[in-house]
Amino acid sequence: MTASSDGSWQKLGSSAASGLAASLAGAVLGAFGSGLLDARSVAATSDGPSPLAACVGLAVALALPVGAAVWGLRLVLLRGEAWSPPALVRHLRELRGAARAAWLVTPPLLAFLALLALLALSGISARLFATEARGPAAFAQSPLAVIPVLLALVAALRTGASSLAGRASAWRIGPVTVLLGSLGVFALGLGLLIAFGETSGGGGALRILGVLRRQELDLRGPGLLLMMAAGALLLPSARRLLPLVASLGLAFGPLALTYLAGRGVTLDERAALAIERQAPLGHVALALLRKLSDRDHDGVSAAFAGGDCDDHDPSVSPRALDIPGNGKDEDCQGGDATPVVVRHDEATEAQSADARARLPADLNVIFVTIDTLRADLGYAGNPRPVSPHLDALAQQSVVFDRAYSLASYTGKSMGPLMIGKYSSEVDGGFSHFNKYSKRETFVQERLKAAGVRTLSVQGYWYFFKDAGFERGFDVIDSSAAPKVAAIEGDQTSNSDEQANAAIRLLASAEQSQQRFFLWMHFVDPHAEYAPHPEHDFGPKPRDRYDGEVAFVDEQLGRVLDALDKSPFVGRTAVVVTSDHGEAFSEHGMIRHGFELWEELVHVPLLIKVPGFAPHHVNARRSAIDVVPTLLDLFKLPAPAGSGTDFVSGQSLLADLMRAPGAAEPAKPVFIDMARGPYNAERQALIDGDQKLTVSEGRVLGLYDLAQDPGEKLDLSSDKSRVAAMRDKLSAFKSRLRPVPMPQP
Repeated sequence: MTASSDGSWQKLGSSAASGLAASLAGAVLGAFGSGLLDARSVAATSDGPSPLAACVGLAVALALPVGAAVWGLRLVLLRGEAWSPPALVRHLRELRGAARAAWLVTPPLLAFLALLALLALSGISARLFATEARGPAAFAQSPLAVIPVLLALVAALRTGASSLAGRASAWRIGPVTVLLGSLGVFALGLGLLIAFGETSGGGGALRILGVLRRQELDLRGPGLLLMMAAGALLLPSARRLLPLVASLGLAFGPLALTYLAGRGVTLDERAALAIERQAPLGHVALALLRKLSDRDHDGVSAAFAGGDCDDHDPSVSPRALDIPGNGKDEDCQGGDATPVVVRHDEATEAQSADARARLPADLNVIFVTIDTLRADLGYAGNPRPVSPHLDALAQQSVVFDRAYSLASYTGKSMGPLMIGKYSSEVDGGFSHFNKYSKRETFVQERLKAAGVRTLSVQGYWYFFKDAGFERGFDVIDSSAAPKVAAIEGDQTSNSDEQANAAIRLLASAEQSQQRFFLWMHFVDPHAEYAPHPEHDFGPKPRDRYDGEVAFVDEQLGRVLDALDKSPFVGRTAVVVTSDHGEAFSEHGMIRHGFELWEELVHVPLLIKVPGFAPHHVNARRSAIDVVPTLLDLFKLPAPAGSGTDFVSGQSLLADLMRAPGAAEPAKPVFIDMARGPYNAERQALIDGDQKLTVSEGRVLGLYDLAQDPGEKLDLSSDKSRVAAMRDKLSAFKSRLRPVPMPQP
């Protein structure tokens, strides 16, 4: 090898090293901006000190691989050459002839093509998301299937550019103006499609990109990654002004902030929880760094405020269940759990037996679940006329004023509600729309096996198509369901059609000849909120939501009127509840599905039974008790309790017959939302007025609902109160029968 070639290789190596260092440094500069925006997002919803240093340290850990990836692309696409906007502008201004004409034609066509591609990809992804197809069917419906179409459009683009080259060469407008204008038109078009689209992904091709506004598809994180990539792309253009040593220092020096966050100097448990909940990119980096630093591979790290007190023993972590009295701190809460005695309530059992004896022998049940229905209806004090028919039903029913759903998302709530187990006890798979295996027995299956005629009236595909809810029904009327399924909610309403279907079933002769169980789930209050001129409360989201609730209430009223005119009204019970509530900026969030705040899990529960006096139950009760109550209403025994054949709740019959003013025994309420593709695990235990919320064993908050019903004052800094509640949570969970969580 000659000296000359040696010098060339050294020069090339030096250039590559300086370019890589500058690319890494540029990405790290972007990480500082990302960390600042993350910290601002956290500060907007947290009253603690700013976690800026920790957010920057977390972002830096992502910036370095981003910078390396951008430099790798530069080597492939630009052969390592520096690139900058001024250089591109100079190049475009110097173009002549066919090259200039191509640049005049290509950018607007590419902008148009990109918008078309986004619409196509979004539409196909939406259908795939709704159907959750697998195998060849998944490929046929997946975004990959649009690639041949895009290739054909690219070919047409090249042909069109060539044919227009002659005309374009005479245009006075320059390539720079065309490029900037095309980028502006693309950005404006994309922004309008997102802003005016439906977050449900429905409403046709031109409205489907509204799905990108959904909270579970938060685009702020990818945007911050693009900020890092932009820094990695642009800074090497100025690397002559930045020596290699300075670039390396700028790239790797901020890793000190990552180290300090890992050691807990700038990141404590409270700040880490705030980042997990609110930081668009920080929560991704935090999860990744914890996974990389988890020494015993139990899913919890001792670093980055992960909370693992023994990272060499996989049986010890905040996720573990602490066994009281064994002298070992399995859940890292600072000591062994104190045993909690569970008292046997013989009085309640006696009252339940008395109530069961008073039930009609041929009782029917109409079970109504209303999607996304908050507890603050008219009978609960809402001054708006949103629920006159439910209010009238409440006057004839036992009203559970403080009832709770099993989760804040339908897929994690409705299955457990209809099966009678907590979310962690059911085999529902790992998907957005949980599908329940045949090892789980729905309440309608138990009723059908006992000779009860089972009827289902549904307006949403999830409740009659391959998720398990369809099992055990003699009749499923899905005539009200839209022909084209939206991802989740749409701008149409079908509660009137559901009511029509239910009224037809109630009028059929079979219902007078055999005991029946009829279930209908109204979905209209779920976003999107469709307008109803006859129930117009205003233009704001809460106003439109209330209009949807009023519309469903009106249609339910029609069903109840039909029941009142039927020959079996005197032997038909009515049960009404909801799968979860809805948030309207309480606690900085909208809609539902991620947290367990009161506005999301406090739901209505009305039970009207012929012969039972109407009254209110003020004690807290859980939807886990609905299935045992339904079985009791039909005078059917509880499941054997062996293997997977069990229910976890207790019948509410004693509450139904308890005299007004009589003492109501308190029962703990457990809310259990298993992890899914778009939600982290959330669990809450309400004991008396104390509500403890945890995620994978880590405390998220402790609230006194008597003094603080809006959950504004977090008491989790009171370690003694937290320890007492954690002991009760451990004791409660020790009685559960969880199934292994499937891996995504």
